[in-house]
Amino acid sequence: MSNLEKYILENKSRFDEEPEAGHFERLQQKINRKSGRIAALSWSISIAASIMLFLITGIIWQQTKKQGDSIIICENAIDMKSCYINKMNAVADRIGLLSKNLDSWDRQQVMTDVQNIISSVHSDFDSEIPKELPERETRLILSDYYRQNLESLESIADRLKNEL
Repeated sequence: MSNLEKYILENKSRFDEEPEAGHFERLQQKINRKSGRIAALSWSISIAASIMLFLITGIIWQQTKKQGDSIIICENAIDMKSCYINKMNAVADRIGLLSKNLDSWDRQQVMTDVQNIISSVHSDFDSEIPKELPERETRLILSDYYRQNLESLESIADRLKNEL
């Protein structure tokens, strides 16, 4: 026989007794207090979730706005590649100015990386895209490729600007 069964058999008469006066009222008060805490907790969680949603929406909107500006300008250009190369050269010039205060070894590394990124865009990447693809798909692939290289340069410029 388990301890629980033994306890029940020994105290069987106590289970038949009525609880003392006011017991149900005290129990109801405890339940009501817990309900108030739960309501306050759920309100707090709702407010925190709303704030987080607001912040995340703002961050996503800022990122989309930042990326959208350079995409729209170059995607609608007649020569998309030239447009992106011009933007990359402008960022490379900015990086050149920002890196003037670096020691010669670090500056050389940064400028080599910048030159490698720009050189990769000058390559014949567009000739590697299958000719069977529709024009729209080809433009999307090229736009993505150029945009990623431009964003890499902008990332370098941002890091240099933040270090100064």
